[in-house]
Amino acid sequence: MVRWELLRYIAGQPAAEGFVLRLQDDAGNTGLGEARAISGFGSGPTALKAFLARPENITGLLHSLQQGTPIALDTIPPEALFAAESAMHDLAARATGQDLTSWLGYPPRPSLANSLLVSDEQQARQLAEQGHRNFKLKARGDSPAWLPLFEILRTATQGQARIRVDANQSWNLDTAQRLLGQLALENLAYVEQPFPVGDLDSCLKLKNALGITIAIDEGAADKESIEEIAARNAADLVVIKPMFRGLAGAMELAATAEANSLGVCITHSMDGTIGRLAAMHVAATIDPRWPHGLFAPGLPALAEEPRLEPDLLLMPTGPGLGWSELRDDLLQPWDADS
Repeated sequence: MVRWELLRYIAGQPAAEGFVLRLQDDAGNTGLGEARAISGFGSGPTALKAFLARPENITGLLHSLQQGTPIALDTIPPEALFAAESAMHDLAARATGQDLTSWLGYPPRPSLANSLLVSDEQQARQLAEQGHRNFKLKARGDSPAWLPLFEILRTATQGQARIRVDANQSWNLDTAQRLLGQLALENLAYVEQPFPVGDLDSCLKLKNALGITIAIDEGAADKESIEEIAARNAADLVVIKPMFRGLAGAMELAATAEANSLGVCITHSMDGTIGRLAAMHVAATIDPRWPHGLFAPGLPALAEEPRLEPDLLLMPTGPGLGWSELRDDLLQPWDADS
């Protein structure tokens, strides 16, 4: 018999809600999963809290997963599904003494290539000095504010930087060509979601005009979208956030991408340690052609963080998700009525 408990972040960002689902079996094994909702992304905090506030929803979700019943994401917040899947897999893998990657049937990896988000000049120079070479910058519409950071990273690494630029759907074709035309393109790893979801024509035109690599994030929401991206040669890789897809759903999308000769980058969605450890194990099942995005400063450290080395995140060595010593001081049992 499996018992469950829902914990909530004690202190979190106003725009986010974070929960940890803790399972325990009769043998004393524990499994953890995390659900993190951010306003404007995924199902959002209101829908996630409404679902988790009803204990019968969690019990029913866990029962469906145990029975292998198909689960539709239009009926269950993906963040809740991700937490439940992660916790159940963690529990099962720990019971056998295996790490989750091995338990899922894949060879374990000692580390994952990783890119780091850079937000200011001081951080850019510090990371370059520490030996990091894979970076991410956020671009916002017509603003050229990120262009100096690109150049700082390029010069601080003696031209060795590989920089992904995430436009978050904020460009049109003219803006993209104008801004990217100011870069040393040999240091551009790829442009992520440059145009609004569905505008694959502009993606293809931009690829052909500048000879650059393009990644699709929000536009890679399901198998059909990924197959269309590949069929139209509109991008070279897709970005998948397990928190917004569910653990099994993220692996399914990744397998679809790889079957269609697209690369895969797995990223977090401001998850705490437990969510990112689960996402790391998803990433470990994927052909490592592209750096992932599974660490950023300031994220909730709910357990011992995986070690970060230049351009690498080291996989944990423990069983299941590899967590140890859950930070109960940062969490509290959640009573939806309190």
